[in-house]
Amino acid sequence: MITLSNYQTTLTPFTLLEQTTLTGTTYYILDLFGKQKDDTTLILLTGDTSTNIDRYNYFPIDLTPYNLIEGQYNYRVWQSPTPTLSITGLTSCDVVESGFCYIQSSGNTTNDVYINPQTKYVFN
Repeated sequence: MITLSNYQTTLTPFTLLEQTTLTGTTYYILDLFGKQKDDTTLILLTGDTSTNIDRYNYFPIDLTPYNLIEGQYNYRVWQSPTPTLSITGLTSCDVVESGFCYIQSSGNTTNDVYINPQTKYVFN
């Protein structure tokens, strides 16, 4: 399980090369899909800071622009030959890692509660 924090950059480890089948320049797309709310967030992973990319990858992930609610998510990391935020045309064979993610609130002073996908309540 990985843990990401809202409103700050989190250095997150992955092991992507083990399942990567593309040759040449490969881009990775993090796909977060919520368990509490039926939504999907795609994030292009850039800036690998790993000193040993054959073994692991460290990507800085900033969730600030996405305003995700705190809670449990599933995630998949897709391999892609292009740096676009789209998984259209990719197949299940393009998933190089998957698992569980916990988004924790950090620095936000409100608690957002979704009763259904159309109604959002904010409590200060």
